[in-house]
Amino acid sequence: MTSVNGYIQDNHFRPLNYKSKTKSSNQDVYSNIEFDSDGKITSFDISKQINIDQVQMQKKILDKYLYFTDPISQISQYFIYKTNSDRVIVDGLNIYELISEELASTSLKENNQTAYTGEVDIIKLTFPFFQGLHKSEKKNNLKEIKMYNADIQNTNIPVKYDIISKKFNAELYLKSFEINE
Repeated sequence: MTSVNGYIQDNHFRPLNYKSKTKSSNQDVYSNIEFDSDGKITSFDISKQINIDQVQMQKKILDKYLYFTDPISQISQYFIYKTNSDRVIVDGLNIYELISEELASTSLKENNQTAYTGEVDIIKLTFPFFQGLHKSEKKNNLKEIKMYNADIQNTNIPVKYDIISKKFNAELYLKSFEINE
């Protein structure tokens, strides 16, 4: 579960706080990050236990890049404004940049695996920069993400994701939706 609060400035989502919690079989993992209005991190709390060397590495990296956004704000910004971020993304364990590229639209035919049939726009996300906050040699396994978006009742909705990584490929589909007015 992820929660983001913030504001919009010049077609950019500006988070003030980012809270993410995932549950695995071994443990609950969380990241709680607070930002000032310039994008500087004012509070950084993660569940991962890190040693003093990792704390110093994290501080050095965060001080170097200084201005941040979170992944949910950036992905939402792609959907609504179709703009790349002017800040580095931080998720609690890593920092990275995402760059979007609009690809040619396509049509999803009848009997596809999504709950939608019709024209979709495609945005490809790539990661030109990736760095772990606590492990200097951490690798990014994601190569690219393709987001297929449909205009449904004047709302831009993702209907399919293609996730391509070094370890696996996955396709995620919108199975149902409801728009309440």
